[in-house]
This record gives sequence, C-alpha cells and structure tokens, in this order.
Amino acid sequence: MIGYVVAVSLSCLVGVAELVSRYRDRPTTLVRVPSTWAYVLINGGAGAGSLLMLHTFDWRFGVQSPHMVAATQVLVASLGSMMVFRSAVFTVRVGDEDVAVGPSTLLTSLLAAADRGVDRMQAKTRAHEAGEIMRGVSFRKSKLALPTYCLGLLQNVSAEDQADLRTAVDALAGSEMTDGQMALNLGLLLMNVAGPDVLRSAVDTLRSEIMADEGEPRRVPPPRDGQGHEGGGEARAELARANPDQ
Repeated sequence: MIGYVVAVSLSCLVGVAELVSRYRDRPTTLVRVPSTWAYVLINGGAGAGSLLMLHTFDWRFGVQSPHMVAATQVLVASLGSMMVFRSAVFTVRVGDEDVAVGPSTLLTSLLAAADRGVDRMQAKTRAHEAGEIMRGVSFRKSKLALPTYCLGLLQNVSAEDQADLRTAVDALAGSEMTDGQMALNLGLLLMNVAGPDVLRSAVDTLRSEIMADEGEPRRVPPPRDGQGHEGGGEARAELARANPDQ
C-alpha cells in the first residue's frame, strides 16, 4: 500500500510542478480551478496503474532482494507513467502545424483547459492590481528603471526570461498607446515575471523618480515624416512658435 502512495505522490508532484511553472506570479490560484485537479489526478492515476501492472506481471528487473524489488517497481512505475503519458504514437499534419496523437493529447487538452480557467480567474484580479500599483507612474521614466530594478531584486530569473522581457518592453515603447496605457501594460509584463508583491515594492521604492509630472502629456504623439515621437512633437512646437498665425 505504501508503494502505491509513493507512486501516486510522485506522479502527482510532476503534474503540480508543470502547472506551477506556468503561473509563477500566483500559483495558489490553481487550487480553485477544477481542470487542474483533473490534470494532477490523471498523472497520479497513471502512476498507480503502472505499479499495478508491474505487480500483476511480477516484473523484478533482475533485482533479487524483496525490499529492493518494491522500491524499483515504485520508481519504474512513477517515471514510466510520466514518459508514457507524455509520448505520442504518431504525428498528423494539420494545416501548418504538426499535431501529436497519443496519450499526450489528453494531458495537452487538460493543460489547455487549466490555462483558460486560471486566466479567467486571474484576469480581474490582475487588472485591479496593475491599475492600483501603476497609478500615476510615467512609462517614459520607468521603462528602463523599473524592469531593471525588478530583475535586480530577483536572483533566479533566467537569461531567456530577461531577454523576452526586454523585447516586450521595447515593443511596448514603440507602440502608439498613451503613456498611461503603456505604463499599465508595463506593470502587467513585470507582474508575469516578478509577481504583484515585488512590483508593488519596486514602485514604492522608485515612486519619487518614476511618477508622472503634473501637466505632463500622457499621450504619445504619432511619428511624422519618419521622425520619432519626441522629435515630431518638438518640430511641431518650434513651427508653431515661429509661425503663430498658422
């Protein structure tokens, strides 16, 4: 009986680790999504079924000691079920994508359902938190300082995640949204990496330096004649001062 408990626990742990890695900012939300429980329980059921099969056919893998046989069967059942349920029998070409057909299809469908459930549950909370944390923050002043400070506070952000964040911030800076809209989206990007608590602490620390000035325009003017946002605005201001009648 202990062997089944260990096999199921190890298999479930793999499923939990997969889900937690996808929602690092607030993994506790997964507890309230039914599809996540189904995903974890299927992983556990696969471990128990594999161990039952090993006991039924009395596969010992060349081990003679009864205690070592039990431990080996538990490990093989746990690891074997992980590989089998994540494998594909064959691949089908659908349009421009290769679709794997096999046991992994079931887990992929459940994982997608968990993604949708967690996204819907977190969307309202994230919108409220991002609006509260980034209220009054200037994107122009914070686009470099705030991401750099958040990444400095964290010690285990991979180089790939840092590069993806820089690419997303650069793309955001080149958009035609208002400064306030870009600041709000910057907060959402940083929440994905650092979580809301770290972001709130970083904004509180830098607040005196990244807050928008009173009367500062919150809309970024569109580019004109191939010029950037700021250059186009200065050129129009100079033209208005030189020709007040126009």
